Amino acid sequence: MFTDMESTMTDYTITGTSTIKFHELYRAKDDGSVLVGREDIASYMSIPAEAVEVIDLLNEGKTVAEVENILEEKYGEEVEIREFIEDMASNDLIAEIDGISLVTTSQEQKAFFTSIQGKHVGWMFSRYAEALYLVVAFLCLAIFVIVPEYIPQPRDLFFHPWYSVAMGLMFFFSWILVAVHELAHLFAAKSVGTEGSFSLGHRLVFIVAQTTLGNIWTVPRKKRYVVYVAGMAWDVILVFICLILLLVSDNGIMVISPIWYLFLKALIFIKVWGIIWQFRFNMQTDVYYVVSNYFNCKNLLSDAQTLIKNGLSRVFGKITPVDMSHIPEKEMKAIKWYSLFYFVGTIVTLATYVMRNIPLLILQIQRAIEGITAGSTDPVVFWDAVVLIGLNVFNYGVLGYMVLKPRWGTLKQRICTG
Repeated sequence: MFTDMESTMTDYTITGTSTIKFHELYRAKDDGSVLVGREDIASYMSIPAEAVEVIDLLNEGKTVAEVENILEEKYGEEVEIREFIEDMASNDLIAEIDGISLVTTSQEQKAFFTSIQGKHVGWMFSRYAEALYLVVAFLCLAIFVIVPEYIPQPRDLFFHPWYSVAMGLMFFFSWILVAVHELAHLFAAKSVGTEGSFSLGHRLVFIVAQTTLGNIWTVPRKKRYVVYVAGMAWDVILVFICLILLLVSDNGIMVISPIWYLFLKALIFIKVWGIIWQFRFNMQTDVYYVVSNYFNCKNLLSDAQTLIKNGLSRVFGKITPVDMSHIPEKEMKAIKWYSLFYFVGTIVTLATYVMRNIPLLILQIQRAIEGITAGSTDPVVFWDAVVLIGLNVFNYGVLGYMVLKPRWGTLKQRICTG
């Protein structure tokens, strides 16, 4: 419980006589700047090296005006640090202003599987393991080329003659597969000395599970790659195992019942499209973070979107351009390159709708119509259709809830005032 001496962001005023006390901050050099932040809430800022001196002087108990005077004498020019202090406060990096404690609004980072440490899972992400993942990925591609009938098709998802059973089971197994994917990220994070946590979210109209890696910035850039690609690496292993089992069955080495054979194809369908999903550069996917890490840009996606909007503003007068002159030239080059990736991601997203989502929806609508029109003449098909419709209503209901929940307050206010 917070005491009366605690303050919200709007309760303080920074003046020349104000004193500032920072939380204990993590510090590390970050490609010409300094990364500072709190590991307990995973809140970080990349600041110029000179700004660290501001933090140190304020922590010594000097007032804002005293620090400004010291820096003006040292650098020979007028210094204003109040906006910097506001930014630090908005990121929950300041503990007190004028003796008043500030409330931390960010959630504390939660660690999962605390008994599992880097030494337990490091072998899964060693150089030898990375080489294995690459070899397996190429083998999967080779199998698809040699045996094209293994290339996943929308109908593969319905491995059971009852669509409701197929969708219900695949809904269940899909989340298990997602959990395994996210577990790979978590274990990879532990292998490089950081932690992560799980949460649910959505990308456009897709429900997604995600691993939050707030403290990934404390890890050297070269080590971050393995964390970002770990989920896809485990996906590839699963696809390879399924493909090998199909080959073994088709060549008479081992007998697999038809239902399990079709189930394997359904798993391949889910995982292959899951990997394709990661190449949607217009969203924050695993591959996006790989590219962002390569260019060393923390806001690559949003900056690319701004650049594209600025380009469109030259054609459409209603779009207001945004000033990007403050962005360094090196980073601006990366943003321009990524704007091309953004359009590739848009194409992948549209292709997913055309080649996966729409065909799946059409197949389910056809089955639902068959079942409802059959009625009492074929109770099995009828109830299969009813349950199938119920599963879709539940799935899209959950999606709608997740999309509307953060916006409900605004929508409620508009309804009341409208």
